[in-house]
Amino acid sequence: MSGRVHVVTGAGSGLGWHITTALLDRGHRVVANYASSGARLAELADEVGGDRLLPVPGDIAQEATSQELMARAADLGGVAAVIHNASVTRDALLVRMAAEDWDAVHRVNLRGAFLLTKHALRYMMRRRTGRLVYVSSIAAELGNAGQANYAASKSGLSGLSRSVAQEYARYGVTSCVLAAGLVAVGMGLRLAPEHQEAKLARVLHGAAAPDDMAGVAAYLASEEARLINATVVHVDGGVIF
Repeated sequence: MSGRVHVVTGAGSGLGWHITTALLDRGHRVVANYASSGARLAELADEVGGDRLLPVPGDIAQEATSQELMARAADLGGVAAVIHNASVTRDALLVRMAAEDWDAVHRVNLRGAFLLTKHALRYMMRRRTGRLVYVSSIAAELGNAGQANYAASKSGLSGLSRSVAQEYARYGVTSCVLAAGLVAVGMGLRLAPEHQEAKLARVLHGAAAPDDMAGVAAYLASEEARLINATVVHVDGGVIF
């Protein structure tokens, strides 16, 4: 079998689907985690072969899911890179936000990243190499009204990534965050039209196509990106005040 083994979370739809197909197009193998949208992944696995794409259902905030993902990656040859893309929102103005909605967002976006990283590192340390990529958002730095929980969870990825980069550099592991701007897929399409227009008015090069963002994610997970470490990579087309 050729190609490196990548683990991608939130792979069943949206940006995660495009990241998965971008990796396959580049000749890699993918262990694709999904929570609920697995039909397309199953069809694609039948098309490309189970030795290249292995869909794995599961709640990324449950530790057993991360353990399963790493075990399946080991079956394919051992994890080379992890892209944590799984994400949820529960939008509300802060004073109206239920504590349960705050917890639900952090559970997937940040706890899921912690658990995935913890179990990926155990394999990467033995191999003395590995790439960790966390898909974040421009909201992590600029904030977004009605998304305090989401912005805070995504901001937390930066602290996680930088700490991991320092702790595991001696094992050849690198870690970085991809801060996405407005993307014409998934959550980006769920914005109200007036909000989309307001945000696009501040972006120099407009909304990103999903394949643009997926290509950057695939590069950051590659061997060529070994010096992109302990940093946040902004892919937002340029945002003006």
